Amino acid sequence: MDASLKSFMAASLTGVDVFFEKPFDSVAARVYIHTMKEKAKDMESQENCVCFNLRSVTRAVTQFYDAEMRRHGIRPNQCSILAAVTGKDSWSMADLSDFLGMERTTLIRNLRPLQRDGLLLTEAIGHGGRIEVSITPLGRKKVQEAHPAWLAAQQAIVETLGKDRWSAIFADLEKATMALSK
Repeated sequence: MDASLKSFMAASLTGVDVFFEKPFDSVAARVYIHTMKEKAKDMESQENCVCFNLRSVTRAVTQFYDAEMRRHGIRPNQCSILAAVTGKDSWSMADLSDFLGMERTTLIRNLRPLQRDGLLLTEAIGHGGRIEVSITPLGRKKVQEAHPAWLAAQQAIVETLGKDRWSAIFADLEKATMALSK
């Protein structure tokens, strides 16, 4: 093989070792590709901030679900609330807030449009200021209508990540949640 051709090929295959067993004109070449593991990230660097990166991913995922569900007039966080409330006859505001992992003020802000649209009812119980939340028949219908859009978004994201990978990520996130909630 011409030395200039061999050096050209070696230069154009950066990081790839090329070994020729026979003269080039017989087209018998072996290419060995050496892969390197990605360097460990510097966890003290701002660009690798766990909080920032998780929030960034969460925004992207929420926007993806939102695009799927928007045609049903419901947002992903509202669908999560409706789905949770569907599971019981009624919830206290405190129990629902804890179940969803949402601050009560955030929950109240998210309940308002659902109440306004007749999807949820809230009722003060007794003199202690306890508030019960329940779903209306219209709310149940909305959950059923939005479910295929939610499922399409869910399947697309799981397919993108791979079922096994998502299961592992989910398990890791649950562990982190439990450890950080103590």
